[in-house]
Amino acid sequence: MRAASIKKLLAPLILAGASTSNFAVELGRIEGFGPVSRGFAGGGVAHATGAAAIILNPAELLSNKPGHEFMVQVSEIQAAIDVRNEQTHEIVHTANLGNNRGPYDLPEVAYSYRGDDWAFGAGIFAAAGFGIEYGRDSFLSTTTTGNVATGLESSGRLTALRIPIALAWQARPTLRLGAALDIVNLGLNIATLYDAKQVRMLVQQDRASGGLVTIVGALPTLAGVHLDFVNDHPIAGGLSGWGIGGRVGASWQVSPQTSLALAYEFETQLTDLRGKGRLTAVDILNNHIPVDGLGRFEDMQLPAAFVVGVSHQASTSVAVIADLRRTYWRKMLGDARFSYRAEGGLFDGQEMNALLALGFNNITSLTLGAQWSPNDRWTFRSGASHAVQQLVKDNNFSGAFPTLTRNHLVVNASYLWQSQYEFTFGCTYAWTPPVHNPGNNTASIPPIKGRNHQITPVISYRLAF
Repeated sequence: MRAASIKKLLAPLILAGASTSNFAVELGRIEGFGPVSRGFAGGGVAHATGAAAIILNPAELLSNKPGHEFMVQVSEIQAAIDVRNEQTHEIVHTANLGNNRGPYDLPEVAYSYRGDDWAFGAGIFAAAGFGIEYGRDSFLSTTTTGNVATGLESSGRLTALRIPIALAWQARPTLRLGAALDIVNLGLNIATLYDAKQVRMLVQQDRASGGLVTIVGALPTLAGVHLDFVNDHPIAGGLSGWGIGGRVGASWQVSPQTSLALAYEFETQLTDLRGKGRLTAVDILNNHIPVDGLGRFEDMQLPAAFVVGVSHQASTSVAVIADLRRTYWRKMLGDARFSYRAEGGLFDGQEMNALLALGFNNITSLTLGAQWSPNDRWTFRSGASHAVQQLVKDNNFSGAFPTLTRNHLVVNASYLWQSQYEFTFGCTYAWTPPVHNPGNNTASIPPIKGRNHQITPVISYRLAF
């Protein structure tokens, strides 16, 4: 009876881990790609952004100088995340305890060629690479039910890789059109503990079905359930999938000094994220009952986004940009589905399906940037961006994942050597207001407050030939 009750309580927990790392994708999109967009805090959809235009607005490949360009860039996210238990006043800080959970180096490599009225580009971009590592000894590894210090890991990581191929066409003297097709890989690591109270709440809300979720009775001694889908690898996740994505863009040269642009990024078409992992039931005496199996997040995609931007050359040395971006997270991760099949042992072949309200909001972000070139060698850029909405609603905020960094300030400087070689150095500071979850819900039993700020140094190199 004890084993049967435990396995029926396991089902709803898997999906709760889905929200562990999705903030990373929005983070990467806000901060931009390539030295120019990075210097504008992620903006520049209507501006000449070099080879990085293939992942921003492919039409802007035609704003590059004729000929070839090669770009390589590396940024390193150094996050400072803390979560406070408002009942016990314990604060847990993210750390670099794991082999692959921080700092996060995001490489970008791209090549482009511009002809007279057409352009081509291809590249590899780390579209996200972010996570958390809280170790095994904090309140996030301790159940509220029975106050059991489980010693189980609390961590998470997401990696998203895009490999785009882009074409651009000069349709009219003042109109540029472009499109890109991406090969996309998404990898997710999750190690999260959920209290027995959270499990029962999910069951009471009818968000679980299948052989493992038909609740006959609750095990009185159950304290919590731990979910572990972690692949200790620099790129691959415990759950991963491949697919395609892409974007289209158009730029209109309103005047010699001003251009307007529109770009639309399609939601990805990825396979279900699959991987082998372990669920561990823990009782109030800290006895562990592991259940190995195969997990699958169904139809988890990167969201569609729409961007409108303007670029204006105020003088021969000064340019300014403004972008407005809308990212449609609500459709993709308002709810999420997870299925699980136990493999081996007492639970071999048992299946379950679960649905969890992750509470993601659509995000509107505004970006402003400026560029100053005092001479032919030096270019200085600065930008700021602000996300109007909080990505996850308060009641869905969990200590198992970081909050969105809603505000970004960026500066960078580029030096051109021998008219071919450009070196850029820059830094981003990002922060967000505290996010509060009042507790006693499926995301957290104790009331919690989360904060996140980070510094991201960036170095890049561009070669024109």
